[in-house]
Amino acid sequence: MPIVHHRRPSLRSFPIWFGARALLKPTLALWPVNKQGLAGLFLIDRIFAVGPKPRGVVREQLVLAGRPAELIMPVGPSRRDGDTAMLYLHGGAFVVCGLGTHRSIAARMARACEVPVFALEYRQLPKAGVGTSVVDAVDAYAELINERGFRRVIVAGDSAGGFLAAKVVEAAAARGLPTPTALIGFSPLLDMDLGVHPDRSSRSDAYLPKSKMARLAPQFDQGPVQLTGVRRIADADLTSFPPTVLVAAEGEMLEPDVIDLVESLDAAGVTAVAHLYAWQVHAFPVLSARHPETLDAVEVTAAFAAEAIREGKSTDERTGKRAG
Repeated sequence: MPIVHHRRPSLRSFPIWFGARALLKPTLALWPVNKQGLAGLFLIDRIFAVGPKPRGVVREQLVLAGRPAELIMPVGPSRRDGDTAMLYLHGGAFVVCGLGTHRSIAARMARACEVPVFALEYRQLPKAGVGTSVVDAVDAYAELINERGFRRVIVAGDSAGGFLAAKVVEAAAARGLPTPTALIGFSPLLDMDLGVHPDRSSRSDAYLPKSKMARLAPQFDQGPVQLTGVRRIADADLTSFPPTVLVAAEGEMLEPDVIDLVESLDAAGVTAVAHLYAWQVHAFPVLSARHPETLDAVEVTAAFAAEAIREGKSTDERTGKRAG
């Protein structure tokens, strides 16, 4: 079955869920979405950037496709090869977060998957709309393939970054680039018009307010580069998608779209699975390194990625063609 339910939450899950519901959701609902309200959010990433550094990895600051990026590699002996990498795209509603807030999840993925992870600081609101964010992500993927010599690249992201990761898949097909080896999404945003979708609700979501998504939506189409292609990932040519694994919280606002995409991919003949966790919050794998559900989500996605890498290598050996 493409849908796997995890319905035995750890005891740590409940205070996180209720705390987010009581404190974070009202704050997000009231936060102004005007230029002044959005501009100050960059400080959140700066605060996280000076916090404790992840262990078991080495980090290098670099420029990828003209944007600041961080390369995170696991230390010590490993089975990794020099042909495979991961491009990680952070979430934050295309408004907030960056390399600092998502350094921990990028490091966890690097250790678990035993591949170098390139985390990208793409342009976002209030300076640039989603179309510009997509171009930054696609250009970063293209550079990893065409200039940095990686034969296999996994694209991964959480929330808004999950949308960008899926758009990389769409753009790779349109531009004739190799298909990514796998797509990984943690609570991925899969519909740009989610905030005004009449069949979607955030009543059961721990902290995402649908009303705020609706107020942000007009700014998503801000330039300087306009969004092209689909606005809802399930409307893309799904036959061009690589093996896909998505993780979400049961009851969160994005869960119906995660289920719909995975079932649609499965119907299109693409290997796809969704892991749904009870009593979790949106993008929970990003939030706590010691949370049991986070550790499990990283483990299951890493195992999925490892299988996709093995299949990619087998395909390379059979065909002699380059694969993303």
